[in-house]
Amino acid sequence: MNMKKIIFTLMTAGLLTGCETLPFELQTRSDRAALGQDQLIAQETQQRLAGRLESLEMEIGRISRDLDTLKKQLDIRCASIERKSEEDKRKMVSRLSGELNKLMKQASAPAPAPVTKPTASSRGIEHAVQPGETLYIIAKAYGVSPKTILDNNKIPDADKLSVGQKLFIPQ
Repeated sequence: MNMKKIIFTLMTAGLLTGCETLPFELQTRSDRAALGQDQLIAQETQQRLAGRLESLEMEIGRISRDLDTLKKQLDIRCASIERKSEEDKRKMVSRLSGELNKLMKQASAPAPAPVTKPTASSRGIEHAVQPGETLYIIAKAYGVSPKTILDNNKIPDADKLSVGQKLFIPQ
């Protein structure tokens, strides 16, 4: 604070000291005592409120720090979940790519060479039953009837096909 302000403040304080203007005249000593008592109560109330305000400000500061801590923890957890999700996506894409490559290789594999069934004079193809195949699916794939496959392979029951079983498919 500069010197002029200090002098002005001191002069103003000196002029105002002892000058009280009250809206009424204090007649008695008890009136003055009551006024003094009211002032003390007001000061105590002001001090309590100031203390309460300070404790509330400290509580707000603590809550603010707690919120910052929780936000940091949440950010860390979100980042971890995002990393895990990306890792899972990469694994899934890799696995699906491998499966797709297998399927493409199977689809592009050359068709089985025609073979001649030793007991029959006709020509045909040997087919190994794959998982999920039925007699109907196999017959449809080769353009023959299921009965033709059953008859040529001496199979009494169409439901008795097994994975890896070799079937002669006449042409």
